[in-house]
Amino acid sequence: MRKKTANKLLTGWYSFFSFFFIGLLSVCSAQVSSPDNTTQVKKSYSLSGQVRSLEGQPIVAALVAALRSDSSYAKTALTDSTGHYILRDLATSQYVIQVSHLGQQKTSHSVSLSDSLQNATLNFTLEPAEIKLNEVSVKEKRPIFDVLSDRLVLNIESNPVFAGGYALDALSLAPRVTVDPITKSAGIDGKSGLIVYQNGRQLYKSADEVITYLQNLPSSSISRIEILTNPPAQYDAGSSGVILIFTKGLDLNGLNGELSLTAGIGRYLKSNASLSLSLQTKKIQGSFLYAPNYRPTYFSWRSEQQLTDVRQNEQGFSRSQEFNRIDYVSHLVRTSWNWNMAKSASIGTVIQASQTAETDNPTSSIHYQLASKNAPVTQVDAVTQLKSSISNFAVNLNARKEFSNPQTNLSADIDFAQYTNNARSSANFTQNLPDVRATEYVRVRYPNSVTIKTAKIDFSTLILTKGQFQTGVKYSSITMSNLPTTEQYSPAFSQLEPLLSKSYRYKEQTSSAYSNFNYAWAHWSLQAGLRLEHTYYRGQSGPSTVINRDYTNLFPSLNLQHTTAKKYQYSASFNRRIIRPAFDLLNPAYIFYDPLTLYSGNPLLLPQLTTTVQATYSTPKRMNLTVVYSYSKNRIAEIIYRVDSSSATTLNYKINFDWEKRIAATYSVPIELTPSWQLLASITGTNSEFYSTFKDVPISTRQSTAIFRLSNTIKGKIWSANVNLTYRTRAVVGYMLYDPIWFLDLGVQHPLGPRATIKVAASDIFHSLLITNYGNYLNTTIIFHHKYESQRVLLTYTYRFGNAKAKTLKERSFGSDTEQERLGGDTKN
Repeated sequence: MRKKTANKLLTGWYSFFSFFFIGLLSVCSAQVSSPDNTTQVKKSYSLSGQVRSLEGQPIVAALVAALRSDSSYAKTALTDSTGHYILRDLATSQYVIQVSHLGQQKTSHSVSLSDSLQNATLNFTLEPAEIKLNEVSVKEKRPIFDVLSDRLVLNIESNPVFAGGYALDALSLAPRVTVDPITKSAGIDGKSGLIVYQNGRQLYKSADEVITYLQNLPSSSISRIEILTNPPAQYDAGSSGVILIFTKGLDLNGLNGELSLTAGIGRYLKSNASLSLSLQTKKIQGSFLYAPNYRPTYFSWRSEQQLTDVRQNEQGFSRSQEFNRIDYVSHLVRTSWNWNMAKSASIGTVIQASQTAETDNPTSSIHYQLASKNAPVTQVDAVTQLKSSISNFAVNLNARKEFSNPQTNLSADIDFAQYTNNARSSANFTQNLPDVRATEYVRVRYPNSVTIKTAKIDFSTLILTKGQFQTGVKYSSITMSNLPTTEQYSPAFSQLEPLLSKSYRYKEQTSSAYSNFNYAWAHWSLQAGLRLEHTYYRGQSGPSTVINRDYTNLFPSLNLQHTTAKKYQYSASFNRRIIRPAFDLLNPAYIFYDPLTLYSGNPLLLPQLTTTVQATYSTPKRMNLTVVYSYSKNRIAEIIYRVDSSSATTLNYKINFDWEKRIAATYSVPIELTPSWQLLASITGTNSEFYSTFKDVPISTRQSTAIFRLSNTIKGKIWSANVNLTYRTRAVVGYMLYDPIWFLDLGVQHPLGPRATIKVAASDIFHSLLITNYGNYLNTTIIFHHKYESQRVLLTYTYRFGNAKAKTLKERSFGSDTEQERLGGDTKN
C-alpha cells in the first residue's frame, strides 16, 4: 500500500512538473512571437548585474554610475553584499556605465537602452589597482581565506600554494574544515557529510564520491571556494555544510579558454591537466571543462592490538605492517549551455560525465598470538586487491523566467544521474608460522548501480522594498542495487561466504518544501528560513531482512547581523541539519582488507540530527571571532571491535553514538609584517564529547583540541609566494583519539607575460604529517600509525587565450547534489 502511495506521489509530482515545464516554455515562446512584445513601448528601463573581483569575489559597496553623453550622472547605485546592483528608471538613451571601488581599477562600458533591451544585464570584473611601493609595482593579493559571518571563503586563484593540487587539498587548509585522506571523509566542525555546488548548481554525489570528485577537480580550474557554515533554507538539509565551488570566469563575447598542465612527484610521478572553454553570444552561453588526472599514491600503516580473553587472565597480541599502492586514473567532462529564448526567459542544460579507475593493492604481514594458554605465534602474509571502475553520467534540464523586476524570477529543474561501479575484491592469505599452510583465497564481485531522479521549482522575488523572498519545492527518487557474487573461494572462507556476498537493495523518496526571507534595513540584515522534508526508504538486506524508515523533519535557519557605522559586524545564527547515512554505510556485505580486518556497513543506521548556534564578531581590518555550539543526536561514527573475543579479527563498523556535544571558537587576525609580507593567523579551540550505549555498554569520550594556522603571503617584484604552517593538538572522533600533527606547505608563482603563469607548490615539505590514532572499546585495545603521500612537489603552467577582459557567466548546476553525495561513505564499495 505504501509503495503504491509513493508511486502515485511520484507520478503526480512528475506530471505536475512536466505540465509546468511545458507551460513555462510556452510562455517563453509566446514572448518571442507575440506582437504585443514587439509593439509595446515602455517609458523607463532598468539595468542590473554583478560586480566581482578578478578572483571571482563579489565586491561590496562598489559605485555603479550611468553617465549621459555629456558625462553628467543619470543614476548611481552601490552594490550589495553579493556584489549585485540595479539602476532603475533609465530613459531610452546611450549611457556609459562606470564602476569604481577603492583598491580596484575603474572600468566602464557603453550600453544603449531601447525597446529591445528594456531590462538589461551587465556584469563587471574589476582588476586590482597597481600600487607603487619603493619603486616596486605590485597588485593587491587576497588572503588565503576570509572568515565571514555565515561562510569561509578560500581564494584559490590568487594563492600559489594551491597550484597543481585539487579542490580537496584546498579545503584541508580552511579553518573548521576537517579532511581525512585515509578514510576519504571531509566535514565541517568535526561532522562529515558535504553538499557540493559548482557554479550555482548541486552535484549529486555520495560522501565517498564527493571526496573522489574533489580529488579529481584541479585547483587550476577554480576561482574560489565558499564553505557555508550556516546554510539558508533553500539548500538541502542533508549535510554538515554546503561547499560552493566557482570555476574561473572565462566567458566573454566570443570563444575564450584556459589550459593548465601540472606535473609533479611525491613517492610516484603524477600529473593532471584541465582545459576550460567558454562561448558567449547574445543568445547562447556555454562552457566546457575537461580534466584528466593520473595520481598514483600510497598509504602505509602499522597497527598494534592487545588481545585478552573473557576472564582477562590471559593476554595475547596482534601486530601488522601494511603498505598499499593505489593506482588512480580519472577523466572528468562537464559542459553547460544556456539559450536566451526571449529577453526575460531562458532554457539550459548541464551534462557531466566521469570515468574513474582505482586499484588498491595492499600487502601486509601480520603476527598474532591469541589470548589463550600456550597459544602459538601465528604469521600470515596477505596480498589483496580492491579494484573499482566507476562510471557516472548526469544531465540537467532547466528553465528560467524573469519578470518585470529582474530580481523576481521563476526557475525549474529536472535532473537524472546514473552511477555504475563494477568492483572486484580478491584476497590471498598464506600462513607461514607456526607451520606453512596452503594459500587461502577468495574473490568477490560487487556490481553496484545507483539511479537518482529529482525535480524542483524555485521562486524568488523582492518584498518590502529591501527584502527578498524565496520559496520552492523538490522531489527526489533514489534506487540502489548491490548484488555481490562470490566467484571462487577456498574452504577456510566457506563460513564467511554468505556474509561476503550479502546483497542489498535500497529505495528512497524525499519530498521537501522551503521558504526563505532576507531583509536589510539601516545597519541590520536578517535571514530567516524554514525547510520541511519528508523521507521514506526501504532497504532489503539479503533475501529477507527488510528495514523501513518513514520520518518528517523541520529545519529552521536564522541569521541576524548588525554592522555599525564604523564597519564592525556582529552576527548570531541558528540552524538544524540532518546527515542521512551514505548508501554504502547501510550495505551489510563484508569486505576483507587484510586477514584480520573486515569492513561492513550497518543497515540499521539512523539519520544524524545536528542543532547549531553560532555567534560572530569582526572588525573593519578583518579580525574575526566565531563561537559555535552544536548538539548532534544519533551521531554517526566509526568503531573497531572484535566480533569474537577468541579471535584477532576486527570489524570496522559505523554506529549511531547517542549524542555528541561540541563547543568551538575560531579567532583569525591579519598582520602586516612589512608592506610586502602579510600574515594571516588563526586558532580554533574545540571541546568535543561523545556518548554511546552500543551493545548496552556505556562509553564517554571527551577531548579539547586546538588548531593553529599561520598563512604568509609574500610579494616580490615579479613573483609572489605563500608559506602555510598548520599544527593540531590531540583530537577525538567517536572513541578514537588522534595524536598531534603538523605540516608546512609552500607555493610560488611567477607571471610569464599577460596570459601565462607558472606556479610551484610543495606540500608537507618535511613529511611530518604522520597520523596516529588509538582507542579502547568493548573488547578491543588498538593503535594505528598511518603515513600517506602528503609530501609532493607540483609544477603548473597555465595559459589563457581569447578575450582577456572576461565577464563571468552564471553557470547552472545539478539539483540532485544531496542525493548523489550519499553514493558512498568511508568504506569501499
